[in-house]
Amino acid sequence: MAYDAKLLRVPEILWLGAFLLDSEKYRLPQQCPLPLTAEDKRKTEAMLRRCYLQREVLEWRLELQLMLERGVKFEFEALSVHELNFLSAVYIPSKIQGGVYI
Repeated sequence: MAYDAKLLRVPEILWLGAFLLDSEKYRLPQQCPLPLTAEDKRKTEAMLRRCYLQREVLEWRLELQLMLERGVKFEFEALSVHELNFLSAVYIPSKIQGGVYI
């Protein structure tokens, strides 16, 4: 309902999430990116139709389009393939310190 009330919007939100290109950067095995389910595709397509994604957060839109084009998603859990604390010890600090977020 964010499009209904400006008070419900959070235009300054930053996406610290896992990006598809991170799977290449951190050399994750090929089985780590998961195939999109029909429900994933439906939700992603619905998100892309939202008016604020078309006007205000182009980077989110591009990341979602890349997911659809490749037909895969990348989840945080895949980062534990290196070691259990990789997410908290390496990945998140490097994203924050490097300003690598959307």
